[in-house]
Amino acid sequence: MTTRPRQLLDFSLLYLLFLLARPLPRGFLLALGRALGSFVWKVVGFRRAVVLDNMRHAFGDDMDERQIQDLARSFYRNLGMTLMEFLSFPRLKQADFLDLVEIEGLDKLRKIVDEGRGALLVSGHFGNWELMGARVAAEGHKVSFIVKEQTNARVDRIQNDIRHRAGIGTIRSGGASIKEMVRALRRKELIGLVGDQDAGPEGYFTEFLGRQASVFRGTAYFAWKLKVPIITGFIYRQPDGRHKLIVDEPFGVEPDWDEETAIARLTETHTRRLDAAVRKAPDQYFWLHRRWKTRPPGE
Repeated sequence: MTTRPRQLLDFSLLYLLFLLARPLPRGFLLALGRALGSFVWKVVGFRRAVVLDNMRHAFGDDMDERQIQDLARSFYRNLGMTLMEFLSFPRLKQADFLDLVEIEGLDKLRKIVDEGRGALLVSGHFGNWELMGARVAAEGHKVSFIVKEQTNARVDRIQNDIRHRAGIGTIRSGGASIKEMVRALRRKELIGLVGDQDAGPEGYFTEFLGRQASVFRGTAYFAWKLKVPIITGFIYRQPDGRHKLIVDEPFGVEPDWDEETAIARLTETHTRRLDAAVRKAPDQYFWLHRRWKTRPPGE
């Protein structure tokens, strides 16, 4: 458990960055993010061993060690920019989010909403996933993300306050979240999920970046139980500093599927789509997770 002095330090550093993000022009904001990422990579080394190990397992057959190191450095720089963008949300208006992110496949999202159904908007810890939620909300669609409560209460409050100011609703993960999800879906809202962390021995095992990974069953289970479609979307940082959100074709449960079939088919589909996105822009994935920590039985 993190000590109270450490929690206070973490909050103080985050709040300092939050204050810096408010007045900075976007170019300086991104430059500060890149510098912050480089500092963490070179000096702090936060989870550097985990990041490099993950990348070697995922791309070791295609990249040499120099390329892996370059990819890791690019990842930390991108993560720094993503953090600073998130902290700048409160100063942005609806028009800013609309201008900052181009959406490809918006018609697919609108079609689901126009049909009078809610849906599960599934992505991963990829690109600026928080900005994806803000952009969808700026389009006029109600969206709430399932969020885990942070152990640091101060950090938890500031994160959710930033989300709410950007038009993103939040639903706490846990037992009570199911009722809230049902109510939101009945209101034709979108539920945002980024369930790509290690799910432990109870997860569903499927291939992700060349290795069997434990994936949370909840996304597929909710789609099966609540009879709602899944829409995957992934947001990519562009060379000019803007972003492009690509919305994929929705998919859902076939009438003859039982629970286990639905969990298998749906989980494999959204995991395969995330796999493709990461291979397309590997420096934009959140490599800090110990993604493959849990191994399949018998491995």
